[in-house]
Amino acid sequence: MVDLIYSRGITDLLREVPFYFSILKKTMAYRLFGSKQPMYGSVDVNNVCNLHCTHCYWWLNRKEEGQDMTAKDWKKIIKNALNKQHIFFVTLIGGEPTLRPDIIEVFCKEMPKRVCVVTNGTFPLMYYSGLYFYWVSLDGTEKVHDSIRGQGMYARTKKNILDYIASPERNARRRPAWKEIWISMTINSLNYMTVEELIEEWRDKVNKIGLQFHTPFVKGDPMMLPFGEVRNQVVDKIVALKKKYPDFIVNPVKQLLLMKGNWGGIGTTPVGCPSWAILSLDHRGRVKQPCCIGSADAKDGMKPICEDCGLGCYSILVAQGIRGA
Repeated sequence: MVDLIYSRGITDLLREVPFYFSILKKTMAYRLFGSKQPMYGSVDVNNVCNLHCTHCYWWLNRKEEGQDMTAKDWKKIIKNALNKQHIFFVTLIGGEPTLRPDIIEVFCKEMPKRVCVVTNGTFPLMYYSGLYFYWVSLDGTEKVHDSIRGQGMYARTKKNILDYIASPERNARRRPAWKEIWISMTINSLNYMTVEELIEEWRDKVNKIGLQFHTPFVKGDPMMLPFGEVRNQVVDKIVALKKKYPDFIVNPVKQLLLMKGNWGGIGTTPVGCPSWAILSLDHRGRVKQPCCIGSADAKDGMKPICEDCGLGCYSILVAQGIRGA
């Protein structure tokens, strides 16, 4: 298989032609008429996680323990919500989604090569024929990562990544396994000084790295790297690294520069952010507001501070000219 676009081969591209037309149609409808139809999906496949990371938003709104849905339930939602609205690509998050391989398998079968899984990587990474890639979270170099996610977590995650890449079963296929591993780093006040070191460690081992900034839910969150000189220096350094490793760092320069200031909204209200472009569902299949890190509980759920947003999934759309909640 010849990789043409972001590790997608000719077969993938041909199968996805109707979805590309759908994305084009929705984009044109937005640009010409202001029509806002979701293009992508974000799904909390479960309400359980094995870690309690210092920076994680998920714990702030966690309720209804033990009420995860079945794989059969999600198959209905894929049909009635995601495919019916021609959602091109879906990101599976949690909780920790790898705790529910049955649900991942359903998504990969129903939406082949249009699924990525965000994972802490602390469990062995399973092979799914319909998976596009794993987003594996690494929050800095080993010492810093472990201070955020727990002692020994970096070594465990690194082992699981390298085991997946080295597996003869994975590499017997036409696409090398390393292309199915992307690193995700959320930059915060504890790890910003390790960005370059992390990039250098992984650039010749996995396919890509995506960078975003910690988004707070309360003003004065000590985990947020505040706007100002230090943050600007971090962004400028990443831009320089992007020019050095253009195929490894997935963020475009225009998106990175947005991270120097407020591009998202006012208070907890999205304004510039195109939160409408991603259909975000919680572990019960309910729509989350105002975005993928929000809550379906409109009354009591905590909301992210949009004016301090550092999320990559929305800022990339803003960089592409898609705006407005």
